[in-house]
Amino acid sequence: MATSLKNAPQRSTAKARAGSRPVPSTGSRSGLDSHWARLLLLAVSLGLLSVGFAPLDVWPAAYVCLVPWFLVIAVSGTANTVYVVSYFLGLAFFLINLRWLGVCTVPGFLAMSLYLAVYFPLVACPVRHAVRRRRLPLAVVAPVVWVGSEMCRAVAISGFPWLFLGHTQYRVLTLIQISDLVGAYGVSFVVVSVNGMIADLLLHRLVRRRPNLGLAPRRPRVGAAVAVALLLFTVLYGRFQLRRDTSAPGPLVAVLQEDFPNFVDPEKRRQQPGPHGRALAYAALFPLAAQHQPDIFLLPETPWLMALNPELRNLEPDAPFVDEWTARFVQLSNRSYDLLRDQAVTYGAYVVTGGLTVIPTPYALRAEDIKYNSAWVFPPSGEPPDSYSKVHCVYFGEVVPFRYGRLRFLYWWLNDLMPFGQDAGEYSLTPGAEFNVFSMTPRSDPSRTYRFGVPICYEDVMPYVSRRFVTDPQTGRKRVDFLLNISNDGWFVHSNELPQHLAICAFRAVENRVGIARAVNTGISGFIDADGRIHNLVEVDGVSHGEGIRGYAVSRVEVDSRHSAYSRVGDVFAIACAVLSLLLYVDYVVVRVRTSPPADPRKETSA
Repeated sequence: MATSLKNAPQRSTAKARAGSRPVPSTGSRSGLDSHWARLLLLAVSLGLLSVGFAPLDVWPAAYVCLVPWFLVIAVSGTANTVYVVSYFLGLAFFLINLRWLGVCTVPGFLAMSLYLAVYFPLVACPVRHAVRRRRLPLAVVAPVVWVGSEMCRAVAISGFPWLFLGHTQYRVLTLIQISDLVGAYGVSFVVVSVNGMIADLLLHRLVRRRPNLGLAPRRPRVGAAVAVALLLFTVLYGRFQLRRDTSAPGPLVAVLQEDFPNFVDPEKRRQQPGPHGRALAYAALFPLAAQHQPDIFLLPETPWLMALNPELRNLEPDAPFVDEWTARFVQLSNRSYDLLRDQAVTYGAYVVTGGLTVIPTPYALRAEDIKYNSAWVFPPSGEPPDSYSKVHCVYFGEVVPFRYGRLRFLYWWLNDLMPFGQDAGEYSLTPGAEFNVFSMTPRSDPSRTYRFGVPICYEDVMPYVSRRFVTDPQTGRKRVDFLLNISNDGWFVHSNELPQHLAICAFRAVENRVGIARAVNTGISGFIDADGRIHNLVEVDGVSHGEGIRGYAVSRVEVDSRHSAYSRVGDVFAIACAVLSLLLYVDYVVVRVRTSPPADPRKETSA
């Protein structure tokens, strides 16, 4: 009797604390709590998630792809199990949809997939907490947490805003117009909210039929009202924007595309044409495209290896630090410079191309030279070209971290692990300092001047880069009429990276209300209007993606008078979602601490 009385207060306290949240029943299984049911639901989510993205583009799948996963999160009795299976769901998703990265680097592909998979359990934790403890509708909570995680992915470790759920909708023009308010994040928000609404309705029916699940009664009407309102607003706003007459045809641009894969393997690399052969191939496209009298010839990022800055081209061959390879590179760069300048003068058009900027620093202690990835604009007057150097360099692909500073020993270790570091020593580029904007005058209207920026390769994936080109940081006004994207996706041969890259670029056009022309080695090259419409792609027999796609496409790049809210304010919406997600995490920790059972004093005494 004494023992029973002594333990009674502890039991009542634990019961009271446990009563603050639903307690899963152990008397009956829901059916969804079995291992096979969880595996089936996760497999369905994985399949629907994957088919929604390019190149399959089954965009309706995005609106139901998370529903099975949400059911597992809400119904499964063991939290740790939810987090483990969520991690493996994320890992499988990225292994499937980022497999193109393995073409360039298998270790990098595996490391990236293992890292990105972490975001799935990080989403599952606050969502489960909000649904089971706070009884909040999934249609409201899930999109906030999901967009918060996308925002973190976009900035962490240099940023990887790839495979956002909103990217599945890039061909549905009506639904992506809200990007000019809240970016691609807003489209993800709406898509996840619809997923949450469907899951709320299913959970409501499930709880009514099986009250022993341990879940409190659902309130699906609130979530359904939010999701329907969001979707309705998105459709109405999209139709309104698509009917506005704010755009006009701009300069005539010819995008030139060749098919030269860039292989990391030295043997495969030797089988590809060298710089001279690639230069001749692009030179042959100029007269073909010139028949349309374009105002701009647009070549990809580094169509062949060359440096176009005078600091390198004017090197004396007999300088003590100029070896045989450098002398040949200087000669090739001078010939390339002459070729591009002559094409601009001959055809009376601007020539925009990618190329290196190499500044020799032979007497510096840290590096023998400073290299930039640059865009060069040759005017038809024959004057020296202007340039922009890429500001956002890709980690490990273009720059190895810790190059300067006290952790330089880590830089050497990481550099030696990279394939390029093993072959070419220090290959790291230096980021540019400014988002330079160029001016041009079309031949058809010499009285008109257009301004444009040139985001290079991966920069069109980073939302902030296009915003910085479009909006003047001093005046806050729109300062460019269009963007020209130059890229080299040949590192990924003819994989799914190409259509995924194109889909992401379409959002930059809508977000900032600018037309975009893009020239990409191996593709996909073409034009994107300010409403996201993709057109005039470089094609062979109606195909724009695959081996052997080479040629040119000519069209007028669209000019739009709108200066979007997103261009002005940036990622305020996504940041707010990230902050709210963090608050949910804090609430989760506080509740866990408060509901943790007290320590057993007998164990403390014996210890």
